[in-house]
Amino acid sequence: MSNQEEREDANQKYQLDSQSLREYQVILSSGEQMYILAADSMDAAYSALELSEDRDVNLLNVSLVDEW
Repeated sequence: MSNQEEREDANQKYQLDSQSLREYQVILSSGEQMYILAADSMDAAYSALELSEDRDVNLLNVSLVDEW
């Protein structure tokens, strides 16, 4: 890995760490409900879709968990 690639990788990790993560509820067609952390709703949706594909079930819903 070149020095530039290492710097870019470190910058990406720093940017991810500096973003606040929010909690999302994922509901699958199998009846499973789980919670994931994501930077935004788009990231949550893609992560939830990957989970559903890994489990070979349909994704029913992804929603932001209410904060108190």
